[in-house]
Amino acid sequence: MKKMIQSRRPFEVLSRNIGSSVTVRLKGSKNIVGTFLGYDPHWNISLAQAQELREDEKVPLGKVILRGNNVLYVAGLDLG
Repeated sequence: MKKMIQSRRPFEVLSRNIGSSVTVRLKGSKNIVGTFLGYDPHWNISLAQAQELREDEKVPLGKVILRGNNVLYVAGLDLG
């Protein structure tokens, strides 16, 4: 029973942060910032007003879906 509760916790944190501004780190050292719209059980993440952070510039991407198997972590989440 305890294992089941722990496995749900990351999705509870994600659900509480929909509408927040986040940074998503992807494989290949890419950072994408944007407004967190949602996710699915495969960690596919949807962002609005997304921008890729490159050295000294922000490249506008608009609305994107980031494939879950490329996501390393999501930063800027309220963990409380």
